[in-house]
Amino acid sequence: MHTLIRTALAVLALTAVGCGDSGISPLTSPPTVVDALTPVPPPPVAKACARNTAPEASGMPSEARIYSWIEGLVKLGYRRTGTPAGYAASAYVKCQFESLGLEDVHYETSTSWSWEATKSSVKVNGETIDAFPSAFSFVTPDKPSLFTTGPDGLTAEIVDINLGTPIEQQLKGVKGKVILFDLKFLLPTAGLAPLMEFLWDPDLSLVDPSILIANPYVTTYREVLDAAMAAGAVGFVGVLADYFDSNRYYNEFYRRSSVTIPGYWVTSKEGTRLRALLQAKGGPSTANLVMEGSRKAVEARSVVGFLPGKSKETIMVQSHHDAVFDGAVEDGSGTAAVLAQAQYYAAQPAASRERTMMFATFDTHFTGYQAHIAFADKYVVKKATPYTLVANVTLEHIAKQAVKGSNGELVITKLPELRGIMNNFGVELKAALIGAVVEHDLRRTAVLSVNALCSVVGIPTDASFMCLNGVPTASLIAGPLYLYDAADTLDKVDRAQLVPVTETFIDIIDKIDDTPTDRIGTPLPSLGPALNL
Repeated sequence: MHTLIRTALAVLALTAVGCGDSGISPLTSPPTVVDALTPVPPPPVAKACARNTAPEASGMPSEARIYSWIEGLVKLGYRRTGTPAGYAASAYVKCQFESLGLEDVHYETSTSWSWEATKSSVKVNGETIDAFPSAFSFVTPDKPSLFTTGPDGLTAEIVDINLGTPIEQQLKGVKGKVILFDLKFLLPTAGLAPLMEFLWDPDLSLVDPSILIANPYVTTYREVLDAAMAAGAVGFVGVLADYFDSNRYYNEFYRRSSVTIPGYWVTSKEGTRLRALLQAKGGPSTANLVMEGSRKAVEARSVVGFLPGKSKETIMVQSHHDAVFDGAVEDGSGTAAVLAQAQYYAAQPAASRERTMMFATFDTHFTGYQAHIAFADKYVVKKATPYTLVANVTLEHIAKQAVKGSNGELVITKLPELRGIMNNFGVELKAALIGAVVEHDLRRTAVLSVNALCSVVGIPTDASFMCLNGVPTASLIAGPLYLYDAADTLDKVDRAQLVPVTETFIDIIDKIDDTPTDRIGTPLPSLGPALNL
């Protein structure tokens, strides 16, 4: 997830010294040019759903009810932006908001891009390699396209550059060639220690080697591929060297690195086999890459709804509903957590709220954050609405812990995935946040200070564009190893944590509502707009 975290990693280093279906549908022929270049029309906006007056739809929701929202989203299919399942997810959230009694429920729309590989294969020295297409590769920047390597594919010499570092040495002589490299994950849990203000782990469960294992957010993807394309490489095969035994790694679209060459992921085991093929050849080896598909302009639909308070000062509760596979944890769990807050507060009288409450789930988390940027521009930068956002609460990834087993398999433990609450709150709210974590026993939770990150590069969560633009933020996030993978299924959701997370953030939101505006946050001057982040 997260295009800004690489710069954030540099900031962390300085601080330490001184944070459905298969998805690919093989076709006998590529899509037509008309299909590829025509924007995907969104379905009509459905009529408002009726208010749900059942007892279970009012007040504090049960674990079963919160989990049912995750199930409902997963049943829709792969909720990729601009696809039928993606639009169905927007409609699902809209209907839930309406049935819970939220007001002015509507879509905030923006233009994004739908990428799909309809045909994909890799052969090396004539032998088929088990490879999965790297999402958002082979693109035409800022334009729709029908991409194809041609009827016979792209055939070129393949060279192994290993880690791809040092870049200047490893990429000599790659012009016109396909590169093979190891994708490395860079940021382990322990790397967030410089930001830590508090850790609730009474069982000392974090005294474990797993805190040294890097998550799939911060990688060498951009550094290697930017340099490889500049050196003239025509394709790539990335070995998922630090991943579990899966090649179904669906990376985000990194807005500043448009990868214009075809690319593929292979497992660590397949990478070992591939390298053996290269060595056995005893001379230059040849790769044949086939990739066909399209990139289309699509309408992204974020969902927004309100509960009025005594003023237009507004507390925002946020997640994202789009996903690339089942997305049970990323971010069915986050969307369900927003719905849980909406149900609880919809049952409270408007007179009990000093401020208005806004609930939002975003699109475009994986396709470039266009919806997030447009929303921040409208509601915060230009202040083009009656609402003044005084605080943001973002909820993501209520997950079971995952580790890589001795044979490379994915192992799910009984523990919650280590999570952080990134915040730039003032002292009173920070103390209330810590108190709520302890009271509701959110074990394996770290409270992280991100004041400096919010003022310079943003944070690696869905709330980044809020904190960048000066909105005081508390953002719950976890980074399980399977987050970008087809393995993110319902069984990975930590059901036992759904209610405690909801109760914790009810306490935090109540405290925000009681806190004077000038004491909610301690943000530094935002450089977001100037840096075009």
